Amino acid sequence: MTDAKLRVAPRTRGAHRTITEALNAAPAGAVISIAPGEYTESFRLVRRVTLVPQHGNGSVTVAVPRAEGPLTVAAPDCLLHGLVLRGGDPDEALLRVEDAAGLTLRECTVSHGRIEVLGSRNVAARPEPPIGDIGLDNDLSAELADPTAGGVLVIRRSKLSASRHTALHLTGDSLARLDDTTIEGIEGIGVAVSGSAVLRADMLRVHGGSGSALRAQGSCRVLLRGSGLFGAGRHGVLVQEEAEALLTDCRVENAGRSAVRTDHTARAEIEESTLADARLAGVDVRDESRVVMRGVRVRGGETGVRLRSTEESVLLHCSVTGQLGNGVELGTGADPRVRGLRVVRSGKHGVFVGESARGTFDHCDVLASAFPAFHVGRAAAPRFRGCRVFDSASDLGLGEGAQPVFEHCASVNVAQPRLPAAGRTAPEQAGPPEPQPPAAPAAGQAADAAAAGRPAPPPPPAETEEETPEESAAPSLPDLLAELNELVGLDGIKQDVGGLVKLMQTVRMRQDAGLPAPPLSRHLVFAGNPGTGKTTVARLYGQLLHALGLLSKGHLVEVDRSALVGEYVGHTGPKTTEAFQQARGGVLFIDEAYALTPEGVSQDFGSEAIATLVKLMEDHRDEVVVIAAGYPGEMDRFISSNPGLASRFTRTLHFADYSTEELVSIVEHHARRHRYELTDAARKALAEYLGSIPRGQNFGNGRTARQLFQRMTERQAMRVAELANPDPTALMTLDETDLP
Repeated sequence: MTDAKLRVAPRTRGAHRTITEALNAAPAGAVISIAPGEYTESFRLVRRVTLVPQHGNGSVTVAVPRAEGPLTVAAPDCLLHGLVLRGGDPDEALLRVEDAAGLTLRECTVSHGRIEVLGSRNVAARPEPPIGDIGLDNDLSAELADPTAGGVLVIRRSKLSASRHTALHLTGDSLARLDDTTIEGIEGIGVAVSGSAVLRADMLRVHGGSGSALRAQGSCRVLLRGSGLFGAGRHGVLVQEEAEALLTDCRVENAGRSAVRTDHTARAEIEESTLADARLAGVDVRDESRVVMRGVRVRGGETGVRLRSTEESVLLHCSVTGQLGNGVELGTGADPRVRGLRVVRSGKHGVFVGESARGTFDHCDVLASAFPAFHVGRAAAPRFRGCRVFDSASDLGLGEGAQPVFEHCASVNVAQPRLPAAGRTAPEQAGPPEPQPPAAPAAGQAADAAAAGRPAPPPPPAETEEETPEESAAPSLPDLLAELNELVGLDGIKQDVGGLVKLMQTVRMRQDAGLPAPPLSRHLVFAGNPGTGKTTVARLYGQLLHALGLLSKGHLVEVDRSALVGEYVGHTGPKTTEAFQQARGGVLFIDEAYALTPEGVSQDFGSEAIATLVKLMEDHRDEVVVIAAGYPGEMDRFISSNPGLASRFTRTLHFADYSTEELVSIVEHHARRHRYELTDAARKALAEYLGSIPRGQNFGNGRTARQLFQRMTERQAMRVAELANPDPTALMTLDETDLP
């Protein structure tokens, strides 16, 4: 190793004027000290070097011109310490670690461009150890010094922000480790891992973002420890294809969809972690994927744990609390192993066992469920051993042909006990169900409702459940119109939907009178920026049509491009058809529908999805309402991309951004819902803060208000933690110092 030291100082005699000039002169192992200032250049590291600021972290900024391409690392064991790296285009790569190269970023700030770590895409398949056997404490020092496979990246005590699509992308057989690193302000995915890459992260924090906080695809491995993923626009952790993820002592909070979702044949292990207040489900397991959960706490959301895979998932000593719908929900054919589960205050059933599902539930407790604690659907045959129900109106509901087995189960303080007496292992077929409390709101509605500043509405039936008598009650037309009018802002939308309701009422009256319905398309385009209440109105629209008798269920199935478009020829048609079939009787809501027609791309599977949709909309014109949503300009391009779309989407509803006053009202609604109070000074400062945010196309509207409230509570918690004996008022008060 050389002791060579070089200086970069444009105005100093004997020093190099640019970083590029110094790199050209540097031998392997050199340390390059950089004088304070901003350097507009891009460079390529072809030898092992260290770049450090001469006068402290943050004093040197490297501004990479868009036309010159990214900073590139092509050598092993390079180090960038204390630098600010700023890209010229948030859509493009700012820093790229090439195959067989290694880089450490220490105490750096990276913004307006993503980091890419490349690996070979043609590596031979090799046996891998179970994800639990991969050493999380490996600091990758050996791999950095001698990267024999893909690129290697280590990031320590650094911050990544203000990029689009993703902040960090690992491909091929690359390796990365993130320690005490923050990612925020991303218009897209926080971290994307694909191929056979391996990501280790310790104390990673991802705040906000319009996409998932972390997405794993291919056969990659992701290991998170002591990390927090907060306020993701989509999923907290999305694990797809053959990928595996391990979360240990992590927090995933306020995800726009599910805290953890697995698709295809993916696998997730979650240990001693907290999943809180996801809009849809704490954990959503689909296709042939599986999850293993140990000591996991799931709070809030529409559903606590939703298992829709026939692969055996395992839940050990987990708690599920405060769901608006079911605590644990088994889809058709699911067969999990559950032990020591505790479900508390579920708005529907504590455990919902779907049609033909099985599963073993050992020593599980359900407390204070609004509907029967255990519901066993048609032809389902689960086994309950040593389970207990406390403080509920009813303990058991049965579907037709259900064959559950109960061993040593008990009910305590249950108004209508139906569990079999001691010694009986199978209950008799239950009689007609007793009247039940009204359904709690679905989490998707709850989150949208909270963003709009109104009480959350009751939900439609879940798309994968067999509707039961306990869940069949639907809100009336006047109640739904009242909910619509309670939304914050959206005056034009309220008027448009009210007019549509009157039109549909006339259609219904003509049908009842034996007259043919007029030629009318119920499909809609919702054009507006993110967070403007599009999903809320879509759910209400489906329920309104159900109340009018024009849809049999009125539920909403929300999809995006990834749910409709396949990865290979012949995959897209069946995938789109499956999503459409799930929406039969209700609303198919296509978020960011314009992504099906990427601008400037002539050959894309999205066109096949559109063609399939157009045919299905014609074949089932009275069974499904399709709502396509997205940015106004992009939606015009989407509709004009196919003549079939233009003929079926004849009406567009425009969702305006919220005003500052309306956003303040939304934050205050979140505060009331979680039993916080804003001081007058906080309210004034909040209005000034929200008024200063640029209102461009990417402004988050209600989502911004929700994320801002979350940040305020985090800062308040840090402030109150320093008080010796805080009183209840202090615990509930948000003041102006809690604004970020």
